[in-house]
Amino acid sequence: FATTGQLAADLRERGAQSAHIAHDGVRRDRFADLPDQATARARLGWRSTGFIVGYVGRLHTMEMDKGVGTLVDALAQIGGVALALVGGPDDRAAQLRDRWIAAGLPEDDFLYAGQVAPDQIPLYLSAFDVCAMPFPFTPHFAYHASPLKLFEYMAARRAIVASDLPSTREVVTNGASALLTPPAEVEPLADALRRLRDDPALRARLADAAYVEVMAHYTWDARARAILNQLE
Repeated sequence: FATTGQLAADLRERGAQSAHIAHDGVRRDRFADLPDQATARARLGWRSTGFIVGYVGRLHTMEMDKGVGTLVDALAQIGGVALALVGGPDDRAAQLRDRWIAAGLPEDDFLYAGQVAPDQIPLYLSAFDVCAMPFPFTPHFAYHASPLKLFEYMAARRAIVASDLPSTREVVTNGASALLTPPAEVEPLADALRRLRDDPALRARLADAAYVEVMAHYTWDARARAILNQLE
């Protein structure tokens, strides 16, 4: 059992007689009874109004950049949008803050929470308008990674904008459950974010579709059932 299609294909090439995909997922009860956006922002001490694009997770993996700098550059083209980062490390976040300020964006619109307890992640996600996953194209992100944050974004019922990578397309569909943009390209990412900012109905439609998908197929219970079915 592999977490992506490419890993399953690699196992078959190495001689596995049977290889199946079992993506990562979420624990359903962590996302039960989520607060509404206004309540979440009040608990966090964030402004009650304004459009917030959020990213959750480490800012690098095995020294590979996660593309959040591209997200900063895209938001600089839009203006009037806040960026929320939940994760670390602090030195990488400080570099992104400097990049944000250098782009002429208000420092108060750079919301850095740092590393938080796992049970607090749904609260932060509830405070966002859009969840971003701007990974660059590397073999790891494109073919081997099944990031937990994607499934958490879906379970939080928030619109998602993500890099168009093979591993991502296995889970969400462009225009149906997320907006996918070419990796590391600022203009398409800015266009997608602007579109989501200006179209609340689109945000709701994407978020609802992603939520239905994750609760049907990508909870840990659903994953366990799928694995047992394949074994049987």
